[in-house]
Parts: sequence; C-alpha cells; structure tokens
Amino acid sequence: MDMSDGDSEFEAYGADTYALLESGDLKVMTDEGMYRCPFCSDAQNDCSLLDLLEHAMGVEAAHNLDGKVKADHRALAKHLKGKPAESLGLLLKPTLKHTQAPQNNRDEQFVWPWMGVLVNMPDEYIGRSANRLKEHFLSFHPTKVHHVYSKGCPTGNAIIEFGKDWSGFRNARAYESHFEMKGCSKRRWKEMKCGGQEPVGWIARADDYNSLGAIGEHLRKNGDLKTLNDIVNEETNKTDKLVAHLASHVKEKETHLMELECEYNKSAASLEKLMEERDKQIQSYNEEILKMRQLAQQNTHRVVEENRKLRLDLQGMMDELDARNKQFEQLAAQTEEDKRNLELEKEKNAMRTSHLKLAALEQQKASEDVLKLMEKQRIEEEDALEKFKRLTIQLDTKQSLELEIEHLMGKLQVMESTPAGEATGSGKKIDEVKDELNEKIGELSDMESFNQNLIIKDSKTSDELREAGEVMIQALQTLPSDIEVRTQIGIKRIGELDSKAFLNTCKRKFSKEHAKAESVILCSKWQNEINNPEWNPFKIVMINGKESRVLREDDAKLQELKEYGEEAYDAVTKALVELNTSEGSRRTPFPVLWNNEEGRKAPMKEAVRHALELWKASKASGKGRRRA
Repeated sequence: MDMSDGDSEFEAYGADTYALLESGDLKVMTDEGMYRCPFCSDAQNDCSLLDLLEHAMGVEAAHNLDGKVKADHRALAKHLKGKPAESLGLLLKPTLKHTQAPQNNRDEQFVWPWMGVLVNMPDEYIGRSANRLKEHFLSFHPTKVHHVYSKGCPTGNAIIEFGKDWSGFRNARAYESHFEMKGCSKRRWKEMKCGGQEPVGWIARADDYNSLGAIGEHLRKNGDLKTLNDIVNEETNKTDKLVAHLASHVKEKETHLMELECEYNKSAASLEKLMEERDKQIQSYNEEILKMRQLAQQNTHRVVEENRKLRLDLQGMMDELDARNKQFEQLAAQTEEDKRNLELEKEKNAMRTSHLKLAALEQQKASEDVLKLMEKQRIEEEDALEKFKRLTIQLDTKQSLELEIEHLMGKLQVMESTPAGEATGSGKKIDEVKDELNEKIGELSDMESFNQNLIIKDSKTSDELREAGEVMIQALQTLPSDIEVRTQIGIKRIGELDSKAFLNTCKRKFSKEHAKAESVILCSKWQNEINNPEWNPFKIVMINGKESRVLREDDAKLQELKEYGEEAYDAVTKALVELNTSEGSRRTPFPVLWNNEEGRKAPMKEAVRHALELWKASKASGKGRRRA
C-alpha cells in the first residue's frame, strides 16, 4: 500500500489530533474503564480497547472517506498502539504494509471468485456478526465474509471473498502473506495438525475446493476452480469480442454519417438553386416595376402636353371670335337688313363664345382633376413601392432564417451521428447548436406572426377598426388580473359594481365566515337594480344654461342604499353616472379601453400603440431566456 498520501494527510490533520489524544484533552476511556471513539457520532456504545483499535485501523484503511476523517482515526490508532502491549491481548493485527505477491504458477488452480480461508478464529468472533470480522480485515478490502457452519453450529472457520478482478487477487495474496509473515501459514497449520492458538489464513486452492467438510462444501457451492491462464484467456476473449462489436458499430455509424452527409449536400444544393431562382424572380419583378413607373411617367407627360395644346387652341379660337365681333361692330352702320343679320350673327357668336368659355372651364377643371389624379397615383405608387420594399426585406429575412434553420438542422444531424469515440467534447457543441436552432425558429415564428399582423392591418377598414377594438378588449380581458393591473391600458366595465366596497361593508356587519357570501348577494342585488331600466333616479336641472341630469337625493332606493355605508353608496352612484353619461341608452355594464394611469377612456390609437410596446417587450424577454 502506498503510504505517501496518508503521511501528507496525517501531517496536515493528524498531528494536532494526536497531540490532543496524548495530552488527554480528547478522551477515549470512559469512567467505567471502557473505550469509545471520540470522532464518530454513531459509535456511542462502549467497547474494548481491541474493538476500538480495530475500528480506528479499519476507517484509516478505507478509500472512500474524507482525508481528515482518515487522519483523525490514524492518530487514534497510533495513540492506542502506544498503550501497554499486554492490554491488547492476543489480537488479529493485520500488517498494513505493501507486500509484493510472489510469482505464481499460471497453471495453478485457485477458487474463483478469489476466496481466503480463515481457521482457528478467536472465541470472541465465533458466532458473532460477519461484519465485525469484515471490519477487522478491512485493510485487505474483502467484499464478503461468511462464517462456516457444520450441522448448524459455528466451526470457528470463515471464508473471505475478495471479488473477481486482479485487484481482488492482489488483496488475497496480501492476506495470505500477512499470515505467512506471522508464521501462521497453511503449511505450518498442517504441520501442527490443525493445532495452535493463533488464527491461520491462506488463499483457497484446488485442495481446499476438493476437500471434505464444511469449507470444501462452501467453496464448491460458491466458486469454481480456474487457473490464471484461464482467467486471462477469458478476459482476452471478452475484450476481443467487445472490440469487434465496437468496430462493427463504428463502421455502421460511419456509413450512416456518410449517408447523412450526402443528404445534407443534396439539400444544400437544392436550397442554393432555390435562392438563385428567387433572386432572378426578384430582379425580374423589380425590372417590371421600373418599366411600369417609366410608362406611367410618359403617359402623365403626354396628357399634360395635350392639355396645354388644347388650352392654346381654345385661347386662339376665343381671340379669333373677339376679332370677328369687332368687325361686326364696324359693319353695324350698314343696312337694317345687314344690321339684323349682324345682330343674329352676333348673338350666335356670343352663344358660341359662352359655350367655348364653359368648355374652357370644364377643360381647366379636367386638368386639375388630372393633376390630382397624377398626384394620387404618384402617392399610391410610392406606397406600393415602399410596401414592396418592406415585404422584400421581410421575405429575405424569412428565407435567410429558413436557410439558417435548414443548415443548423443538417449540422445537428451530422453532429448527433458522430461516433461515440469521436464525439468527445461535442456534447456542449450540440447543445449550443440546438439553442441556436431554437432561437432561429423562434425568430422565424415571430417574423411570420409580425408579417401576418402587417397584412391584416393593411386590409383593415374603418369597420374592422371597431372590430379590432372589440378583439383587443376581449384579449385584455383574458389577461391574468395581476398583469392587467400593471399595464397602462386595460379594460374597464362601465356600470359594473366594485365588489370590494360591499365586501368591506359586510366585514363590518357579519362574521368572517359569512361576510363574503353576504357581500356577493348584496352586490348582485344592486347590480340588478342598476340594470333595471325602470329605475331612473335622475332629474334634469339647468347648469350654465344647459340641461344636465343629476341624481335625486330623495330617491327611495338611494336612501335605502345609504344604510349600507358611504363606500357602497359611492360604488352604486358611480356606476349609475357612468351609464348615464355613456353613449346610447345602455343600462347594462359594457367593456371599454381604459387608461389606468390617467383614469380615462383610451382611444384606439393609444391602445394599439401600447399593445405593440407590450408585444415588443415580450419578444425581447423571450429572446433573453433562450440565450440563457
């Protein structure tokens, strides 16, 4: 056994403990002259010096205990060994030294699993618990200890198992060497013809296995005879089979990995081809839009030029008619017949002039309409182009996310198919790829949801805006009460009673067990009174020259309500005033969007803006959790 680690631990922890034991500050002997471990909380029973020494040496030799515990028990064992030798009696004291096992004949047969035979045990171990004997030989790391019985009676012999591996064989050889060094070997036992006072132990071999008696019967029942060569060959065969199996499994994994790589390459090529086709389609669409804009501009210029020419032609015709009127006036001095003819011609020309003026006005109005139409068309084209750009950017983002998701899924399949021998340290990379994949899928879902909201918003009409308000009210009503209270925009039911007011009133009049039930009944009663259209506790008064509806203080039901207290009275009158000032003639509660911070109705525009802020905040918080 390597004692270097034990020495360092003893120097670190055990020196102080040993000094305390030697000085008597830590006591191991009770007033009755018995001994007790000062370090183990479960070792409260008094025991002999022998038992305490065995306990300390067993804990010291254990491999699965803390270094300080082992060092403390080593100091205790050192302290106990310093006691007078005669006080220890005839002990079974294992020598905790590293003994090199001699080379064995590889054809020599041993009992397997490795077993040790212990004969001529002291009387204090006969018929006692096997665990006590196991703890005594703890330095040799036995796996099991069995007392040997003959016809139901203990024989004073025991079988100690050391396991099936080579470390068990080394422990068994150390066990045998321990007794050989003390002169208590199997050969000496046979020479003394099974006599003597000292216990004797050795490794079970073929002669023990085939011997008559309880020991041979136990060995044949619980073990087999094997040579060292047999065990080495069995382990070699098992190793060869395992290597062959693992090689076959690795080959299958490599084949599967190659198939996955081929599929991944095909998918990547297909996606690349789709991206090229998409780029071509976008380029073609952009060129078509550009042509349409150019054609629209050309048509606009053509219409404007034609209107300008038409105005010039009308102006020329008007100038010509004015010139002819002047000529007619100059010829007015001619004959009466000519004069009458001139008057008729003049009237005709005046009528024609009037018609031309009306035509000019109509043409000017048409020109203005054309200009307005052109401006409207320009605005619609800009809106359409802006919408197309926005949708194109969203489409690019969506397709990029889809490509990244496909790439990550292929990469994840390849990494998950990596053989176990080559996947050292890749578990963390696989988790990172999965996290990134989940984040991309979440972004894609958010993008699709946002695009859908944009499409729905663009197709809304004024009637759909009202429906959106109702949908928003329903959505806010489904929020948990704690979240709804914290939001700036919430839902308020106009004309609905506050049940807390009646609960507080009932708590003052009824016991705690009946207050809640009575408050529900009372609140329901007055809510029905409010909803009753026949109850109209209002009167019309003139305030600043305007008619106003105010509550009648002498109303019988309101006087009855005052008996329940001011809080309940304020709750009912507030609900009545809210319904009275609302649009229409409703007498039942209805929901409206409400600004919780300012205590007023919230317009739809404000509610929509607040809903978008909530959505963005929830989206940002969702991304942070996935990264975490």
